[in-house]
Amino acid sequence: MPSDRIATTGGRWRSTFPVALATVVGFVVLTAAPAWANGRLELADPPPDAVLATAPDQVTVTFSADVQPELSHIEVFDDSGAEVSSGGYTQPEPQRMRLPLDVLAAGDYTIAYHVTFPDGTDLTDVHRFSVGTGAPPAPLDAATRQASTDAVSQHAHRIDGFSATLLVIDGLVLLVVLAMLWLRPRDGRPMTLRPDPST
Repeated sequence: MPSDRIATTGGRWRSTFPVALATVVGFVVLTAAPAWANGRLELADPPPDAVLATAPDQVTVTFSADVQPELSHIEVFDDSGAEVSSGGYTQPEPQRMRLPLDVLAAGDYTIAYHVTFPDGTDLTDVHRFSVGTGAPPAPLDAATRQASTDAVSQHAHRIDGFSATLLVIDGLVLLVVLAMLWLRPRDGRPMTLRPDPST
């Protein structure tokens, strides 16, 4: 009879283990889901493919989420690949980046940015505008686009503290629950730290 009880308990444990594991994994996924939400560009001045008669004295890009200044960068390049900014960028608002320009010649210009949001996601992209040509800017070829994005994305990155803490907590919860399920007695008796007097 005791062996039947052990077998029944073991079978019940094996049948409930996948359900418990799926529950824990689902909890971890749902808890970590906000870290996968991506920000996006909301507004740019000049906008993509703008045709300007006179050169702007600054460019501004606004995103759907706050931008982490220490992990973000923006530059403007002329057709030769030279930077035409006249200083570092500023953040007049948490979601907005502004870069002063020193544009002296007519031509096409490329705005390249790489921004990191508080949830740890990032965004890298480029768009162009023209000054004094009367025509939309020419499309970027693949090599020039890659060079522009590389120029703004090649700086040190680190995971933000909130995301790192969340991942550690989720991992610990999963390990503790799995350990409790694995170490649970399979003969139906409650767990105890006291030695069994019958042994």
